[in-house]
Amino acid sequence: MKIKKELILVNLISLIIFVLILIEVLSNGLLVNLDLFLNSWNVTKNIFLVDISKIIDLVFDSWSIIIISLFLSIFLCFKYSKKEGAFFSLVILLNAALIYLIKEIVQRARPQNALIPGSNFAFPSGHTATAVAFFGLLIYLILRKAKSKKIKVASIWISILIVLLIGFTRLYLNLHWLTDVLGGLALGIFILTCCIILKNILIEVKN
Repeated sequence: MKIKKELILVNLISLIIFVLILIEVLSNGLLVNLDLFLNSWNVTKNIFLVDISKIIDLVFDSWSIIIISLFLSIFLCFKYSKKEGAFFSLVILLNAALIYLIKEIVQRARPQNALIPGSNFAFPSGHTATAVAFFGLLIYLILRKAKSKKIKVASIWISILIVLLIGFTRLYLNLHWLTDVLGGLALGIFILTCCIILKNILIEVKN
């Protein structure tokens, strides 16, 4: 299985974007001013959307995704192979570990007007990064296993919409700054593509 150049390109671009956003956050650059502007923008919150956002916050919490991923990994071990199951769980666990590490290093405070309390630091958005890794893995598996083109296309669009919805709810609940969500998106894509590239390299070496 040859590593596609497009995958390597996406990996490099996501890393560059994440690093640039990180520099902006650490240096209080122009994007931070945009963060403050958007957060201070007084918009009347819809009660229904707030409730939906809270549910999404709970369902797609990093710990929830980790638990779901472990069960899914067990399923993959029995359905396909132990390697597939191990790969899925390792990516999610690596993603969670890196998010925690970066949060602890950056230690960026969350917005003070958050509608629900956050459990740790703001940058990057753990919900967003974890969603990218989780649904990205699902797309990766479906593209490799599914035979129907309609299923493949539908899985891609549904996954993208869910990830974007999760990112939106982080902002709607004022739990994160815009750069937290963008940084989470970039980090999730970088981790996902890194793991897929490394897996393909190992496969090529063994063959």
